[in-house]
Amino acid sequence: MDVIRYTTILKASGAEYKKIVFWNRFLRNKLEPIISIIPALTSIVFLFLGFYNPFFIIAYIIFCVYPFFIYTQFRSAVNYHLKHRDQSETAPCEITFMENGILAEINEYDLRYLYHWNDFTTIYDKYGYYMMFKKGEMLVMLRKADIPAELQKPVKQFMSNNVNQNECVLPF
Repeated sequence: MDVIRYTTILKASGAEYKKIVFWNRFLRNKLEPIISIIPALTSIVFLFLGFYNPFFIIAYIIFCVYPFFIYTQFRSAVNYHLKHRDQSETAPCEITFMENGILAEINEYDLRYLYHWNDFTTIYDKYGYYMMFKKGEMLVMLRKADIPAELQKPVKQFMSNNVNQNECVLPF
């Protein structure tokens, strides 16, 4: 099969989008939870060990509140993005799998994006999407529910055959 075509939207919306960006920030990137939780846990341990000092108490409170601050700030940024996002991200999009890459055409806004296969460094199959990354940046997400049933296996095979498997991790 030389070309695979189907219609979808370019990016997730609502609760799906929130779940994906939280996974991307806090679960895929293991460093983020570590640098936010370790200071809080250390502060709690020092409190239990009896290291009381007015300066330390203030630092303990700040370190314990920090993970909640990070989470609420990120949640607020995601909600703001969803509220003010470009309308083309949720418009119908024609996806074409070709030998040189994935072409996304949003005819309603006269937009075309070509994602070359050698741009991808990781492709995840999570939460009902194929999420394609170049290092830490998500280039494209393809909703699996929009792929016709008869094209599910050919799409997966097409990705496996065309990405540079020496540079792209396919954990599916």
